Amino acid sequence: SENILFDATTGDCVHVDFSCLFNKGESLAVPERVPFRLTQNIVDPMGVSGYHGGFTNICVVAMKVLRGNRDSLLNVLEAFLHDPLVEWIKRSSEEGQKALSKCERRLQGGVTRFPTTRDIT
Repeated sequence: SENILFDATTGDCVHVDFSCLFNKGESLAVPERVPFRLTQNIVDPMGVSGYHGGFTNICVVAMKVLRGNRDSLLNVLEAFLHDPLVEWIKRSSEEGQKALSKCERRLQGGVTRFPTTRDIT
């Protein structure tokens, strides 16, 4: 819970761990197999409809909003290319540009990584 900002007035929760942006989990010593894990700790509070109800609808709406504001979002993300605190900028600017390109492809509906046999087993 140290990476979650909780607004006591509105009840909003915001993830604030910027060091794990841009698929960093794929380059860890034990790489993440999926870009996002919808665990039981997240699904259970959703109630009887689980992720089939409001969660899925909100995800669809959120993606539409992100795609509708694609240019603004990419401008904000591009700032991370030049942020010396972001870990991959220390390695190479090419790696950062690749990560930004993946985000842009996702906003256009493209798949940036197909599952491998290792992911499925």
